[in-house]
Amino acid sequence: MANTKMKILRVLDILKETDEHHPITANEICHKLETYGIEAERKSVSRDINVLMEYFNNDSDYGYEIVLCEDNRKGYYMCSRLFEDWELKILIDAVWQARFLTAKKSESLANRLGSLASTESRKVLQNVTPVKSYIKTTKPKISEHIDMLLLAIRKGRKVEFQYQYTDTNMEKQLRFEGKVYLFNPYALKWRGDRYYLIGNYDKYDNLSFYRLDRIYNLAITDSRVKPVREIVGDNSANKIEAYVSKCMYNFGGENIHPVLRVKAEMVDEIIDYFGEDIQFKKQEDNYFDVRVSVNDGDGLYFWLLQYAEKVKVISPKSVRNELLKRVHAIIKNYDENESTN
Repeated sequence: MANTKMKILRVLDILKETDEHHPITANEICHKLETYGIEAERKSVSRDINVLMEYFNNDSDYGYEIVLCEDNRKGYYMCSRLFEDWELKILIDAVWQARFLTAKKSESLANRLGSLASTESRKVLQNVTPVKSYIKTTKPKISEHIDMLLLAIRKGRKVEFQYQYTDTNMEKQLRFEGKVYLFNPYALKWRGDRYYLIGNYDKYDNLSFYRLDRIYNLAITDSRVKPVREIVGDNSANKIEAYVSKCMYNFGGENIHPVLRVKAEMVDEIIDYFGEDIQFKKQEDNYFDVRVSVNDGDGLYFWLLQYAEKVKVISPKSVRNELLKRVHAIIKNYDENESTN
């Protein structure tokens, strides 16, 4: 009986290697089964395939879409899969582009994703993914941090950790002399090249970001997490998502609605950063005014300085003044450097 159960599982594994362009006959399956030390006749293999197909044909949640070619002599192939090839390509690319994963971890995940494709599709996926072009981290702790934080969120427990920075000698140091943060974890977000923990530092009543690659000595505590609704109110998942979407470069702050005057060539950039739910109002000389929703933090001013030649703040006055203050600080910095040369 055990050998019979193993046989049908091996038949399924063999069929998973096929596709419409690379079917396999029952006799060929028999030969492949021999490599696993399993003897089988063509008729018994056909019966196994019918069993695998049965529940799918009965519109059940189980079973596999295995198809017999119109030319019966060509055999069978697996028609539907958990993921299409293009879906696997996207997932594999994401795994390799994730800088927070080590090369070894990315390779393991990519190989497991590739195993969900047919043999020939797997070869194509490998050939069209230039893995050596990606910069990878050398810190395996990040995957452990993700696992621990998911557990903490599921259990509703606070976490504690220290936070690192790199000094001018390229050595890691602990912020604030090794201060231990007691933190309420609510969400994990992958933004840009980094993974972030989003939650609440016990001392305050707002949300904040912490980069997982800078977290050190992470531990799950026995203390119950502060309910997220005390921080953001009801519909917490949507509120956190809205908060994150308005945090430019992952800096928090009060939500504001500045009006920006932009050149026509900036429309795509504005949409990339602020979404499509905005309206452009035509002004003179091919300029447009647009009202956006964003958090008033360092990230906003970094972005405004980046596009200072093409974007002008119309309102509020507080944002204009803060931006000009930073511009003057830049000019002063350059003037001081010039005087010392």
